[in-house]
Amino acid sequence: MLRRSSPILTTAAAQTFLARGCVNVIEFDGLMEEAGPRWPRIRDGVYARLDALLHAKLGLNDLFAPLGETAYLITMPTTEPEDVNAICTRVAFDLHTSFLGQCGLTQLHVNAVSCGDNDSLILKRLPPDRIVVIAEQLGILDQLKTQSADFEFGMAALERMRSSSVGASIGDTIADAPLDIEFHYTPIWSVPNLAITTYACETKGIHVPSRLHPVSLSHLPIKDQIQVELLTLQSGVAQLSKSVSSGQRFLLAVPISFEVFGAPAGRMAILEVCRELSYELRQYLSFVIYDVPPGVAQTRLANMANALRSVSRSVSATLSPGARAYASYLGVGLRAIGFDLREFTSQNPFEQNDAEQLAQFARRSNLGTFLAGIKDKAALRYAQDAGIQLLSGHAVAPPCAVPQGMCRLTWAETLSKPDTELWV
Repeated sequence: MLRRSSPILTTAAAQTFLARGCVNVIEFDGLMEEAGPRWPRIRDGVYARLDALLHAKLGLNDLFAPLGETAYLITMPTTEPEDVNAICTRVAFDLHTSFLGQCGLTQLHVNAVSCGDNDSLILKRLPPDRIVVIAEQLGILDQLKTQSADFEFGMAALERMRSSSVGASIGDTIADAPLDIEFHYTPIWSVPNLAITTYACETKGIHVPSRLHPVSLSHLPIKDQIQVELLTLQSGVAQLSKSVSSGQRFLLAVPISFEVFGAPAGRMAILEVCRELSYELRQYLSFVIYDVPPGVAQTRLANMANALRSVSRSVSATLSPGARAYASYLGVGLRAIGFDLREFTSQNPFEQNDAEQLAQFARRSNLGTFLAGIKDKAALRYAQDAGIQLLSGHAVAPPCAVPQGMCRLTWAETLSKPDTELWV
């Protein structure tokens, strides 16, 4: 049990934050014990390294403050409690490996913080089984394999969790296979500007040696999905950097699935890459959160949008096919909303009414609109009639190996294409 002892600590440990479960404490007393007599000599370096890790992984609205000699309190007001646990676990892991070269399960001391009596703070350390599950999500479990009763207990809990999962995806059989990923760039037409201004870096194909045909991203285990989308971001940014250096300007859109960015490991990996980018590149970078589930919580979407906005030009998000309630998209920091027509099915096709409702809501809410994955002229005409602003898909322009820069495009040119040129 601890007491608030400074103004910044009082702010970081406000009751509203404690009630939301977004306050953690990282303890590194084990690092001090391991250092022994060297601790006074390395202490300042430990603090400097921890500060650097926290600045790299936390957002603009997050706070942290020291608690005594070997603990830091971290508050992440716009982050889900599970993500706070994961981020703090990763910070603690990186801190230990920086100075010891390794980190065992028993050295990861991350605490959830709640409010006690008389303005005190109650620390409850995350149990070994919870740390093991988080380590699995973060992809660091293999580096924590130490022989201890706590580790065996945690692994047993993880196996029970795995065995309780219903069914198995294709990804279960290919999780350890190397992935061969091809990328291409889909032109995005800005209708008000009558020009292609943006290119979306997307996966053209995901191949594994054991299969003849490409596999779908959704069939991969979550750790591989994160890797694919991280590589997509890195590939797009590399091409953007190359083009900007040569004087060719365009805007880069990077799709990020709701599930991948919702996973703590995915969120941290993507934000780490973005925070290393220069401001010059960030002003050309935007994100599209896709596969947003129906009935998504407004706070969940706001947390994602705000995190991505801090490292990019703008953030957009898809609506679930057939969605009629759009309230979750209001006031969460999005620039545009829209449909990805590839999420529709033959049983639930995209229709004129979908385009009209999207446009009407967006106009009332001062949001932009987009349609992705357009493959026929019928959908193009729906978009034209409704006044949708950003359009992409084979019916607009086919994907290309590298971005071709900004270029003019009109409705007359788009609608004059023979049907045989459209992909169906």
